[in-house]
Amino acid sequence: MTQGRGSVVLISGIFIASCMLAFFVLNRWLVTDIGLLSYGRVWQLYVSYTDFGFVRRALVGTILTESGANSLLSNEYHFALAAHHLAILALATIIAVYCIAKKITDPLFVASVAFSPAMIIHSGYNTGSLDVFIVILAAINILLVRNVVIFSFILLSGVLIHELFIFTAPAQFFALILRRTKEKDFNALNALVIPAVAFFGAVVSVTLFGTTDLPREIFEQIMREKIPIAEGQHGLWSGYFEIASSAEQNAIGSLQNLFTELRTGFIWLLIPLSYLSFLIARLLTYSERAIYSAAIIFSVAAPLLAALVATDYYRWVAMSANMGILIALLYAAQTGRSASRWNFPLFVFCVFAPFGSAAIDRPFPMHQFVLESFMN
Repeated sequence: MTQGRGSVVLISGIFIASCMLAFFVLNRWLVTDIGLLSYGRVWQLYVSYTDFGFVRRALVGTILTESGANSLLSNEYHFALAAHHLAILALATIIAVYCIAKKITDPLFVASVAFSPAMIIHSGYNTGSLDVFIVILAAINILLVRNVVIFSFILLSGVLIHELFIFTAPAQFFALILRRTKEKDFNALNALVIPAVAFFGAVVSVTLFGTTDLPREIFEQIMREKIPIAEGQHGLWSGYFEIASSAEQNAIGSLQNLFTELRTGFIWLLIPLSYLSFLIARLLTYSERAIYSAAIIFSVAAPLLAALVATDYYRWVAMSANMGILIALLYAAQTGRSASRWNFPLFVFCVFAPFGSAAIDRPFPMHQFVLESFMN
């Protein structure tokens, strides 16, 4: 077996193993007391522009509704699980193919990406949200897209999928600049005009027009017909609050929770935030100028700002980590340097996979679940 073929087999094997582990986490419903309800909310896959007009977080549901995909299975939880399996597989495939195509072969670097507690395996735990689709679009823009129009279309689509995508935009714009400056395109900043217009247009549209004015009773009656099994199974089962509430309402509630929870529970965040710091440290080894270092730190840390409008702290830490991982992949491809003294400690952090999603005292939910099972 040639060295090149051996690297392909190794990288493929690492990502296949990562996918299998993510699927194992995703299918925790088989062993949890609440079964399929462990998936969380499923409304995002069924809400549609055709039912409610232009509302935020409805692009994925509209595509699935109009294509008929979400009617292929009669049980909405079964469909959500099937869709999530495919999304995880897509994410892992994108990154694996990129590593192979760009000859990123350092096994510790690749393993630290594939088994990260914040990306593929975390996607298996972080269900009931649209985060995996956000990471997929961000990965495509950061790693693959060179055409400015396509880049802009993905930015626009991401904002329509979920407002969290807004906080990943700095990493995407930084990647576009980095790619163009490395290619000696000295008009790199000019290339940001079209994407910036598309991005801000989408943000303004979602902010001003993305809420529903339907009464809750009517909204939930429509959703009840679409997802009857999920009715009442979660406090936010219908999606009404997420679609009807304003940014100001979200921010006020989140800021109150932020100060309360961080005052008493900040210690739970120490390991996830330490992981994020190590990711930034690895990235800074690629930086040649202070302005690039500042851009790296801001691009990676930006998703943490989502804590100001929502309190799912580990989701935001994971999304920040994902931006750090994706930018590191881009740097490794451009410089040919994937070996780093930071790869081993970052790989060690993989024992904490997956990070949690919501409660501040559940940073390592699978580990805590196993320990609690033994203790009981």
